[in-house]
Amino acid sequence: MSEALETWIDASIGETREVLVRGGRPIALRIARASDEGVRARWGELYVGRVREIDRRRRGVFVDLGLRDEFGFLPLGEDGRVRRAGKERVSLTEGMGVVVHVTREGARGKNPVIELQESDHDGEAPHRIGQHEADEELVLAKSADAQLRTKIDAVVEDALARIAPLPGGGVLSIEPTSALVAIDVDSGARQGSGDPERFALDLNIAAAQEAARQIRLRNLGGLIAIDFVSMRAKSHGKQLEEAVRAAFADDPWSIQFGGLSRFGVFDMARAQLRRPLHEQMRDADGRLTAETAALMALRAIEREGRAQTGRQIACTVSPGVKAWLDAAEIDWRAQLSNRIGMRWTLDAAPQEAFWPRDRIDARAV
Repeated sequence: MSEALETWIDASIGETREVLVRGGRPIALRIARASDEGVRARWGELYVGRVREIDRRRRGVFVDLGLRDEFGFLPLGEDGRVRRAGKERVSLTEGMGVVVHVTREGARGKNPVIELQESDHDGEAPHRIGQHEADEELVLAKSADAQLRTKIDAVVEDALARIAPLPGGGVLSIEPTSALVAIDVDSGARQGSGDPERFALDLNIAAAQEAARQIRLRNLGGLIAIDFVSMRAKSHGKQLEEAVRAAFADDPWSIQFGGLSRFGVFDMARAQLRRPLHEQMRDADGRLTAETAALMALRAIEREGRAQTGRQIACTVSPGVKAWLDAAEIDWRAQLSNRIGMRWTLDAAPQEAFWPRDRIDARAV
């Protein structure tokens, strides 16, 4: 009997976070941000669009979806036509109206990939006409209580960490790069039997199971290489390959498995349907984005406001975070006041002070 699934959800100011939990352990995480509305396409959405450019050199059709930062990318066949979903191949012309479905979100600086549903759909300006049912549910989400919000905060923090501990000891080091996701297995302080081969096999099987959870939790895709601890016995290598496939059996995304090389590296390719968590939450230099820190600050003010009823809450953030909030298009001031009242202040630290972007000082005064 499979373990029961539980959903944790929190609609905070500027973003809604949803965690899927199995057996008390988080296995999937989604974050929908208000700032993405009208800016980025999400997986499963349906759009009325208009063909902007047909680029035979890049074998693609760029479609205006009515978004500020992205065009949809429609793959173009060698014959210069595109396939309509489940139907024949058709020719498109620049300026033609179309209906398309988002099959992969934009990631790594690339536009979202779309699938043609209808062609010759003229008369409407580009706009979204439908969402995936899972995203529609997020619209109805409510704010979580303090205890649940703290649990979700911890899930997000762990999912952004480079190091993930293994049950029983040992760690995974997870390094997404532009070319692939590299995962290294290390025994750390793990204790085991006196048989080195059995110790390595047990460690690697535990690592395979945790790697499958972390990959799904972090929305990682593309080429993935897991560097397991070396084993000499060929029978153990076969057991490990079977364990890897079993660990990913419940993954909802398509996976192509390679095999275990003589150097102990197992490679696979996982479909990248949604934007990776680290791209959504961090800058290219690895720091939290100003938006991520800003939304954390708003939650910190709300947390202190609910804990310190009637008292004024003062919050200090880095100048970059304050600048993001000042320019933000979401009406966070009204939302925050509706939640705790107009008893808060939010200021930037002095320019000359060393104040990291992730430092948030929210306190009752």
